[in-house]
Amino acid sequence: MPSSTPTDPATEQVSTHEISADNLEDVFLDEVESTDVSVGLSSAQYDQSLKKWGRNEVIVEATPMWKLFIRQFIGVMQLILVVCAILSAAFGDWTDFGIILGLVTINGVLAFREERAAMLALASLTASVTSVVTVVRDSNSTSVNVVDLVPGDIILIIGGLKVPADVRWLKGDKMKIDTAALTGEPIPRTYPGEHGNDILAGTTVCEGEAYCQVLKTGENTEIGLASKNVFNDKNKKVISLFEEKIMTVVYTVIAASFCIVLIEFFIQGFLRNQFNDQTDAYRLIVFSLAVIVASIPIALPIVMQVTMAIGMKELGEVHKAVVTSVPALQDIASMSILCSDKTGTLTTAIITINKELVVAAPDFDKNKVLLYAAAAANPDKLGDPIDSAILRACQSPHKGGSRPWKQDRSIGFSPVTKRTVCFVTTDDGSKLIIAKGILSKILDTSHGGVDDAELQWKVKDSPEFCAEMTAEDERLSKLGYKTISICVSTDGGKSFSFCGVVPMLDPPRADTKKTIAFLHYANVSVKMITGDHQNIAIETGKLINLHGSDIQIHPGDTVRGEGEEVNNLIWDSDGFAQVLPSDKRKVVQVLRHDFRTVVGMTGDGVNDAPALSAAQVGIAVEGATDAAKNAAAIILTDPGLSPIYGAIVMSREIFRKVKSYVVYRIACSIFMVLTLCILVFISACSVQPVLIILLALLNDISMLPIAYDHVSASRSPELPRARSLVIRALFFGTVSTCLAMLYFYTIQPMRDGNSEVFHNISFDQFFCSTETSALVWLFLCILSESLIFTVRVPNGYFFQAQAPSIYLVASVLATDILVSLLAGVWKGMWFTDILITWAFGISSFLVIDAAKVFFFCKILGEEECETITFQQFVDAPDDTTIVNASVDADVEADVKTVQMSLAKKARQSVHLSKGRLDEDAVEGHREAEARGESHWLSWFSSHGPRAHGSIIQ
Repeated sequence: MPSSTPTDPATEQVSTHEISADNLEDVFLDEVESTDVSVGLSSAQYDQSLKKWGRNEVIVEATPMWKLFIRQFIGVMQLILVVCAILSAAFGDWTDFGIILGLVTINGVLAFREERAAMLALASLTASVTSVVTVVRDSNSTSVNVVDLVPGDIILIIGGLKVPADVRWLKGDKMKIDTAALTGEPIPRTYPGEHGNDILAGTTVCEGEAYCQVLKTGENTEIGLASKNVFNDKNKKVISLFEEKIMTVVYTVIAASFCIVLIEFFIQGFLRNQFNDQTDAYRLIVFSLAVIVASIPIALPIVMQVTMAIGMKELGEVHKAVVTSVPALQDIASMSILCSDKTGTLTTAIITINKELVVAAPDFDKNKVLLYAAAAANPDKLGDPIDSAILRACQSPHKGGSRPWKQDRSIGFSPVTKRTVCFVTTDDGSKLIIAKGILSKILDTSHGGVDDAELQWKVKDSPEFCAEMTAEDERLSKLGYKTISICVSTDGGKSFSFCGVVPMLDPPRADTKKTIAFLHYANVSVKMITGDHQNIAIETGKLINLHGSDIQIHPGDTVRGEGEEVNNLIWDSDGFAQVLPSDKRKVVQVLRHDFRTVVGMTGDGVNDAPALSAAQVGIAVEGATDAAKNAAAIILTDPGLSPIYGAIVMSREIFRKVKSYVVYRIACSIFMVLTLCILVFISACSVQPVLIILLALLNDISMLPIAYDHVSASRSPELPRARSLVIRALFFGTVSTCLAMLYFYTIQPMRDGNSEVFHNISFDQFFCSTETSALVWLFLCILSESLIFTVRVPNGYFFQAQAPSIYLVASVLATDILVSLLAGVWKGMWFTDILITWAFGISSFLVIDAAKVFFFCKILGEEECETITFQQFVDAPDDTTIVNASVDADVEADVKTVQMSLAKKARQSVHLSKGRLDEDAVEGHREAEARGESHWLSWFSSHGPRAHGSIIQ
């Protein structure tokens, strides 16, 4: 096998370069003095640099409060209301003019107050997501927040890191840097090389690790200046696909209402001759304007946005899941399949080495194997679990002693090469090249295909010995151990000798088994996707009860083909092992596009970024690299998988609230428009316009507490299907209208022979009397306000759900009581008539509730919605296998496996029925993403009076 001899690190120099248009480093200052790589800045030098240059952050003026306030009054619905107000004033109806302006103003003020509070809360939450980097100061390595970097600092940049400042390469690997955020180039650049030694902030390290000196920070960097300029000019608001669909429905309802009102207008004007009398024509115009105003759910966007913003804040505070955008919140609620990384998510990532099981080659002993492993470990990679475990098992020969070993340079790990190479000078001056990585790539670097690493080799040991080591590696993996193999060269890389195999154990987290059980119960299938050996993945899957003893974990190469067979394998599998980054992305894309499910993907490294960005719900777990965070939609700040379950439950609760309010508000618009227009069509009885507009105002205000309502999460995914919401809204709106007509047109028979009821109330006169208008107004208020209590329970009786928020109940009662008092005191409605209207309104609510269950459950065949709560998870023991009464903890393992297989098929059935997106939703989601802010600008996205953003956030 050919090999290449590296250059002597002692003679390797940082190359100089000519300034050209293609060199990104042209923007650098010459004011930063060189810093010793091993020493770094002293405390005094750091303080001096900090005083001179400031913190490594970009201060961006957020949207001024006056702009935020004005924005609440800009929109299609606000414009329609303003036009109605102007027309009311033009016809001299100053009362309606004032109330319409009051409606717009009150909604705008409330929206401003709620959005401002939500923005500040989310900004505080976003600020809690920090990135750290290893920095050398006073000869010591430590992790610091990237905002604390100053020019002159020596930092270690590694794969997956978002370069936090403009830096100069000093020592280490040749780096592959993704500069697309700045240059638009899809192919990573190599540093040092033809582009020089200087790397700009905002680029991403794809491969390698190196020590660099910070040259520019904060607003002095190229990306910092660009982002400041852009964000000072533009503050983009991104809405979700679900919100787009709902607003389309709202505009359709408004348009339909306008058409109905227009028909009513011409019927009254021409067929009933109201155009012939100036007073009648004026009253007809004002009434028509009032009905149009009543059809506009002006508070709907406010309530939707505030509800989701509050939910995002609670997700961060309660479940430590920072959601980066509203569309991401929608996707969590809709997620059907979770592809989970193993290390650090399902397992602890606190790796321990079993010294007793270390396998040593004949010419080495166990201590020598561990010594070489420690010599190839980097003590400055403080967050690396493997190097940390090795250094805990064996003290680094680079530290301490009279003559410590010297690590001249190293070639860092990459997902393709799967090995690290370190060039070492020992205490006696000998030169060693030590490699550590997966067994196959240590025995023969061409295994699985020749890569582009600097060094290529095949160990000089015999094929029989290599087969024996492979068998030992297999044996350890079947015991659940992850392994790292070591080889060494003493002749400058001309030949390598195999040293041994180091077994490492990464145990599952205590709550992983329980979390998977609850995710399965919530109809979210979990697939484990890992780069570890297949045997290790299978053993881990059995420990966490991923799918009983019949677990199906396939090697990554099985997904590299095309066709229905590969797709079905991906669909039916429980996971994949020994995968490449492209394999992870392929699995996600097949599940997303071919099976049209909403897919989640967890990850922490740069190798996970392609899959994280391909999934609708990319989840960067605790301790993730910057590349993973920037590709993800959710960032977890607590370890493990349990925060994801909490996020699923809470997001489904949030979307149930949002959906309930959408159905409710559209139904109320339909109810009021149909009822008022039918009264005019049948009896030419138009209600006083001032009451109609006042009802619209009260209806919007009274429903604001829906954002704080108590609901239970659905056991099935919540998909953004506007069609089903429209059907429900039509049902509630039309049934309510029928009951209203029933009440209004039975008043005459009820009144005949009984002078104690319905005083001066009649629907057979040309214009409704004051008392008649008050009765219609009161009934519309009582029934429309009470509708929320049946709408919030999709397929059950109103009393079967979790009790509503006391704020919502109090708001509804207060509105009904206020309208009752106004109807009696202001409009002269008798007390007995008010009581009868209350009785019929409550009776109508009960009829609608029963009709809802009959129509949707009996006729349409919808199942009663099962619910889940996070408290169930909290109360369950850690060894819970599945939340299903049909599974007994004491049954035989094979019976348990059969039952889990049945549960898996049931979940897949839910995925294909209730969890399957429409074709337009899959494509529409991608379009919505494209309209969002580009990644390199979103790092600085923040809110508040004055926002501070680090270079990589």
